[in-house]
Amino acid sequence: MLQPKNTTGDTAWFVHDRFGMFIHWGLYALPARHEWVLSVEKQDPEVYANQYLKRFNPVQYEPPQWARTAREAGMKYVVLTAKHHEGFCLWDSAYTDYKSTNTPYGKDLITPFADAFRSEGLRIGLYYSLLDWHHPDFTIDIYHPLRDHPDVPQLNQGRSMPRYAEYVRNQVRELLERFNPDILWCDFSYPDASYKGLPGKGRQDWESEKLLALIREISPKIMLNNRMDLVSVQADFYTPEQV
Repeated sequence: MLQPKNTTGDTAWFVHDRFGMFIHWGLYALPARHEWVLSVEKQDPEVYANQYLKRFNPVQYEPPQWARTAREAGMKYVVLTAKHHEGFCLWDSAYTDYKSTNTPYGKDLITPFADAFRSEGLRIGLYYSLLDWHHPDFTIDIYHPLRDHPDVPQLNQGRSMPRYAEYVRNQVRELLERFNPDILWCDFSYPDASYKGLPGKGRQDWESEKLLALIREISPKIMLNNRMDLVSVQADFYTPEQV
């Protein structure tokens, strides 16, 4: 059997349990064309938000049924996208109005999710995107939906990545203190990428050292992945993707 390396987070259970589920869910469920639909189709983030926020109403959301099905399948943990790149939050964050409680559904989605899966004996992970194409301080870059806009320099004026990095820390603090997850799945860094003169983003943009310190202060044993561009820090687990 594999033996876990000596990492900061508690990985022993993860190496032992192995089988889990990853759930992607957000406003992008409404257009139903992949979680990257906003970027791939280069839609205006405000138009996208206005179109789908008023229609998000998952009245058939049944986390106890999800949790029971996962347990019966032999799963031991689950990860949910608390916020994907589109910026929409599945919990009642104090730092944005772009959230599930401001939709026709009107409720926090993570609390019943966490309660249901924990009641079935599963551990909880939360995915948090470091990107946010809806946030007014997130600078337009190579993946931003407005990357081909003719006035990108003007649109970027007044945007502030330091302010955005503070927003990220505030939201991560909320997630850790409110839901106490076993896994924090951050996504993602691309410091060496470029497109038409636009840069990528990495640890300087996210202020990853500050973010890591906050995470370890609040949740010393949480499992943290390798997508914050912290090249000198060993992650608790690594998350390669096929291209």
